[in-house]
Amino acid sequence: MPAKKTPVDPDEAFYLSLIPKQKSPPLEASKVSKVLRQVIQRRGYAAVQSADQLRVAWAEIVGPQLAKQSQVGKIVRGQLMILAPDKVVANELEFSKSQIVRQLQSRHPEFSIRSLKIRVDGSQ
Repeated sequence: MPAKKTPVDPDEAFYLSLIPKQKSPPLEASKVSKVLRQVIQRRGYAAVQSADQLRVAWAEIVGPQLAKQSQVGKIVRGQLMILAPDKVVANELEFSKSQIVRQLQSRHPEFSIRSLKIRVDGSQ
């Protein structure tokens, strides 16, 4: 049964016509590459791949001996955390710090590394 139309007051009709009609935004198709990038970021796959790239770059830059004796940590506000097993390794890394940062910046500018923070961690 069709719904009954109630008579509308002319003044009410006028004021109702002044209310803007809300339109839903048109649906847009997203590029597959954009959707994949978002999924990868949400799942953390990009972080794992980036960490692997950073470890490989670290080993290439400092050499295999120092790479075995140190551990690459996280990048926080442009500062890469490095864990060293003792003060000897930490001092050796401190000595080459500026050169290491320059090489990391030139090889992997996407990491935005501005400095190193070298910490002695005897639990390694």
